[in-house]
Amino acid sequence: MKLLIAIINDPNLMGEILDEFYEEKIKGATVIESKGMAHIMAHYTPFFARFAEFGDDGDRNQTLLVVVHDDEERDKAITCIERIVGDLSKKDTGIVITLPIDYTKGLIDQ
Repeated sequence: MKLLIAIINDPNLMGEILDEFYEEKIKGATVIESKGMAHIMAHYTPFFARFAEFGDDGDRNQTLLVVVHDDEERDKAITCIERIVGDLSKKDTGIVITLPIDYTKGLIDQ
């Protein structure tokens, strides 16, 4: 099992991503509102303030967390995400990482 973490730059796309997950039977995702480091620092450090104005609403993202059981489910989740945001290797789409899970308790579909 792995924890897939996807930081999506355009928070307005999260509903569509979750619809794709539903269609592909990927369950149990959690979504958290998040902010990038540069936007937080812009409020405290004048040097960074000029970077906060770039992008659309830019100061918030959506972070999606989901446990995937194998590489096939991981790849399916990434495909769902890229159907909506586009190629993740392109600028201003988002990032995806996975981390190994060595212990869980409370997951229904273990």
